Amino acid sequence: MAREGRGVEDVLWAAWQASGLERRWAAASAWGGSAGAQADRDLDAVVALFDAAAAYVDRLPRAQLGGFLDYIAQQQIPTSSSNRSTAPADAVTLLSAHSAAGREWELVAVAGVQEGLWPGLRARGSLLGTDTLVDLVSGKVDAAAALDGRLSKAAPLLAEERKLFLVACSRARSTLLVTAVDSSTGDTDLVRSRFVDELRGVDGDADPVPLPEGSEPPTPHRVLALPMLVAELRGVVCDPVVAEHDPDKRARAARHLATLAEAGVRGAHPDEWFGIAGLSTSEPLWHLGDGPVPLSPSTVEQLTTCPLRWMLERHGGNDGTNTHAVTGTLVHTLVQAVAGRIPPDQLRRALETAWDAVDLGSQWFSRHELDRTGAMLDTFENWLQGTRGELTEAGVEVQVDGILAARSEDEPAVALRGRIDRLEHDPDGRPVVIDVKTAKTVMSKEDARNHHQLATYQVAAAAGAIEGEPAGEPGGARLVFVAKPHNKDGATQRIQEVPTPEKLEEWRDTVHRAASATQGPVFEARVNDGCRHCPVKSSCPAHETGRQVTEQ
Repeated sequence: MAREGRGVEDVLWAAWQASGLERRWAAASAWGGSAGAQADRDLDAVVALFDAAAAYVDRLPRAQLGGFLDYIAQQQIPTSSSNRSTAPADAVTLLSAHSAAGREWELVAVAGVQEGLWPGLRARGSLLGTDTLVDLVSGKVDAAAALDGRLSKAAPLLAEERKLFLVACSRARSTLLVTAVDSSTGDTDLVRSRFVDELRGVDGDADPVPLPEGSEPPTPHRVLALPMLVAELRGVVCDPVVAEHDPDKRARAARHLATLAEAGVRGAHPDEWFGIAGLSTSEPLWHLGDGPVPLSPSTVEQLTTCPLRWMLERHGGNDGTNTHAVTGTLVHTLVQAVAGRIPPDQLRRALETAWDAVDLGSQWFSRHELDRTGAMLDTFENWLQGTRGELTEAGVEVQVDGILAARSEDEPAVALRGRIDRLEHDPDGRPVVIDVKTAKTVMSKEDARNHHQLATYQVAAAAGAIEGEPAGEPGGARLVFVAKPHNKDGATQRIQEVPTPEKLEEWRDTVHRAASATQGPVFEARVNDGCRHCPVKSSCPAHETGRQVTEQ
């Protein structure tokens, strides 16, 4: 084309079209990652080349291709409207791993290589799934797998992050420094990235390199941040050894803290030190003259097990996003639908529709939990069909609302409020409380006989606090574990028998004691089996992690 006398821009455009690079680089750019970043730079370079050609032709309208090539070869700084300033030779270059590609330095420091940050396996892409669409168009994934939602994206993300890490490390000509922290203290545990061990060529912890004989380990420098300075000064002021042997040092630290406090630095003033201030209040949450104490049967169970956990969770200690709690709520809702005689196929479609709103992280786990939840519904239906000979449905989500009067001057009245998952009648017409459980672990028969939530329901039945049921003898209660099928009963059951009058009075004592435990201002922490998964364990003085800072 150059021989035909075509212009510089025409020749460049024809060469670009003939190269076939446009589609490949555009696809890589949409894919993202390190390859996408490189494709972005390549495309930017092509655009800059065409801009340079346009500017060259504007200045020399009759210029030929040979002259333009000579012009480009002589360029040392690309012609751009936003030239980057050149850093001095003795300066430190701070940039991302993507920006470091194609460059080299004598010494390179790759900082903060922590698990969870590098590799960062958080799902990427847009709400509309354009990344998946690009994969489908480019043939990188199977269409059936992508549409079914079974495609795992963790492996390619991990490979991409590993490649990026190696690119960053390979920028060093002579010295490479990689920093990471292993720590089990503080708000969260810090774990070094798996890439650190891969770089060292080991699978686990390696023996440290010994220091030369006679040398001392280096003294770590203080982090140049106000919180670290305040922490060090407070440590000096509060250290009894310093107070005894170096009072001048303690006085200097106190003066520095006073200066910082006057400047408004957080944590410098003693009023902000944990363990120093007194109690904010010692008033109880309520008085006997305030009226009945509202309680639900599940609250009685919590207060009997651990009053402190109840108090902390009730006042913000539980964020309510627990996966098992969300799944349990969904199952209970669908159990109501089963009672409403909705056909199984419609129920399954409703479950799959509702499941889209449940975020369980990885797709394989979400699919597994969906199948498990569907199996729970099947188990409940089997239990329902197998018990129609002994039980008759009385209602679902039945309201509990009644007052248990105080029996002495120092005992609070209790307002019982709640909902029963399912209420049945036995052959004698007595109410039988059914509580559906989605837990994988089934409690023992002995624990079920003393289950406080079921016992409270039976106390409510005896007092006439169940909607539509007169006061009278209850017919017992059952826990139905829909996650554990049973060959005979359909689902594993744990039964609480009909209580004797003495047992019923004992359970009522438990309800009133639970109400008294909500008064405060002191809430007892009780070690129990639930401590292993307690969401407020870090604030519990019964455990090492929850002790006050003044007790450490």
